[in-house]
Amino acid sequence: MEVLRYRMERLFVRETAGQLVIILSLILLATLIGVSAQFFGLFAEENMDVTSIPREIDSGFWDALWWTLQRVLYLSRLETIYGGTVVIVIYAVFLTLIGMVVFATVLSLVTTVIANTTESLRKGDTIVKERGHVAVLGWNNKIFGVLRQLAQLKPGCRVVLLSTLEVDEMQDALRVAGIDKEPLTVILRSGDPSRLAELERVAFNQAASIIVMSPAATADGVSGDSEVIKIILQLVNYTRWARPEVALVAEIAQERNYELAEIASKGRVQLVSSSTVISKVIVQSMRNPGLVDVYRELLDRTGNTITVANIKMCADQELGKVSYGFSNAVPIGVAWDEKRDGRIVHKTGLNPEPDYPIADDEKLVLLSRGLNAVFKLPSESYQSTAARDGTPRVRLPEKVLLIGWNDNIFDILMELDAHSERGTEVTVLSAVAERDARHRVEEAIERHLDNLRLHFIEGDSVQASAYKELSLGDFQSIAVLADVSAGETDVDARTLRTMLRLDDQLKNAGKRPHLVLELLVRTAQELVSQLSVDDVIISSVAVSAQLAQISQQVELGPIYRELLSAGGVEISLRPADDYVEAGSPCRFADLMFAAQQKQEIALGLRTGDESSGKLWLNPDRAQTWELTDQDRVVVLAQQVYR
Repeated sequence: MEVLRYRMERLFVRETAGQLVIILSLILLATLIGVSAQFFGLFAEENMDVTSIPREIDSGFWDALWWTLQRVLYLSRLETIYGGTVVIVIYAVFLTLIGMVVFATVLSLVTTVIANTTESLRKGDTIVKERGHVAVLGWNNKIFGVLRQLAQLKPGCRVVLLSTLEVDEMQDALRVAGIDKEPLTVILRSGDPSRLAELERVAFNQAASIIVMSPAATADGVSGDSEVIKIILQLVNYTRWARPEVALVAEIAQERNYELAEIASKGRVQLVSSSTVISKVIVQSMRNPGLVDVYRELLDRTGNTITVANIKMCADQELGKVSYGFSNAVPIGVAWDEKRDGRIVHKTGLNPEPDYPIADDEKLVLLSRGLNAVFKLPSESYQSTAARDGTPRVRLPEKVLLIGWNDNIFDILMELDAHSERGTEVTVLSAVAERDARHRVEEAIERHLDNLRLHFIEGDSVQASAYKELSLGDFQSIAVLADVSAGETDVDARTLRTMLRLDDQLKNAGKRPHLVLELLVRTAQELVSQLSVDDVIISSVAVSAQLAQISQQVELGPIYRELLSAGGVEISLRPADDYVEAGSPCRFADLMFAAQQKQEIALGLRTGDESSGKLWLNPDRAQTWELTDQDRVVVLAQQVYR
């Protein structure tokens, strides 16, 4: 009996297959016993009046088999056997009981299969059967922005999301963020994205594009970028792709890990360094009040966007000349493809000289309203009478206050150092002790910060006592960072409390500095609308927009990399009277002409002062303005370093 019980347990361990074997064995055993009833008087004369005993075939084996199956499988009521002999009644009772066991076992099996299937779906253990979908690997706070962008770029698309989080947890987070109302289908699976078996479970080799998110650092301090690099290695070394060119894009959280990720990607994966993007946007906004509005429009796709188009009529023409032929777009560079090691590598060049000849195999990089650029080749070069050649003036704050602390502060300091004059004072107010803060900066930044004089103040930025040593009116720029130094879980809530305190302190500061605020998620932006904030940067949007857009148009990868990386070109807001005579009527063509004389590209203008200006990006060519010294021209230009 012990051996039999052990064998039964081993069968049950095999779940569905083992239980099916047991059921079939029980049915076979009961049937064999039931058929033997023909030898004990099943068809005897005494049982002739029993209606439930069939005799239509042979009053032998086949009728006995049919009678047995009725007992085993259909559970006929016992009263139908009344009138039979004692032995037959006993048989009927026995078979009915066996039939009940079989039925209960079948019911249990069906219930178990349904329960196991439901549990597998809940846990995200099942295999995905999709083609042409977007695979998102990993999870962080930027996932919501990525999904919103994908819904905007490709309504109705199917997104398969693989993360180490439980499916229930992901579902709740997406519901709270309102993703369930977006026009896309999100299929959730739980698993380790760095394992090939898990990647195959989400049909990654059938995907049209793959986005790799950098998870948060683990409890033992291991960076999420380490997981990203492991996933990149899996993707790059995989050879059984169903599609020839899958768009691969990955987020690297820290710039110091970018080089290793680049080595691992072998040029196959488009990389987005979130720390570089965020630090550059913050520093550029401190130098260029109102610049956040430009980035917001470009990245949110709420008006003008960056696109790549092949316009045959522009071939062999100079870029400066064809610029005047577009009515709804501004050419900002060229893009081309190179073949390297049997694959296509996308290249780009932004802000080329006006006399740059456009080659036959080159596409135009456009700042465009809509996807279809309207172009008519100009008959002659444009000449402006309103343009003037002024000396470029760049806003360089001499005293900067950074409030808060996160891992991006090192890149912010390096970016500030590159754009500042020698002796620029940078004060950092955070919960990090002065000695510890200096040590962290020296450890993270390998080179010396030549142009900055750093001061560290330990304090709680939410409390008024933290500002006793500071004369806020002496600073030209203040940036409130997403502060993690206090250890609070809701970082944006702390940022808002800090902003309330700072807004109150600035009432008595005299001259008000330019104020830049960093938030992690979009939902918190509404809460600061009543506060005196000049520029609000939502760091998750700046990164997630790039990840989503590059996944749908891989040519945008090198464009954003050049536009939002240290060095190269930059978007800048410069005084309008450097380009046209103040007070004289001008059109956008005049601004384009004046910018070309400075080896720049005019993208638009911003009218009004820093706090209440209006952005005119890629404006109507027929509109005229009379610009003042309060207005700014938005240009794409070579970065100015001091």
